Amino acid sequence: MGDVRHGVEQRRYLRGMIFPEIAVVERLYGLSEKEVRSAIRRLRDEELLQLHDDYQETYFIDVGRGAPSREPADTGLVAQVAELTTRLQELGSRVQALEAIVMGRDER
Repeated sequence: MGDVRHGVEQRRYLRGMIFPEIAVVERLYGLSEKEVRSAIRRLRDEELLQLHDDYQETYFIDVGRGAPSREPADTGLVAQVAELTTRLQELGSRVQALEAIVMGRDER
């Protein structure tokens, strides 16, 4: 919990960033699933995490309604969407190139 609090304060964790999966947190900190779930509950109570209902067990960093923020609400999310869009475009290009090779239309 201290790492998340400190990360939010130091802006390593921005609003909208995805919190690691429970199994990842267990391995990183050597905690049991019960301990991780308890910490997540406390972080949610402190409004540092929010559960996104559309994705089972997916938590997002949220600096909370009462916490001061030096950034617009969606800065972290906007950055993630931009990065994912770039990756998707790159993957689309790679798929097209592979399809051209497989279908015998390699135009290199």
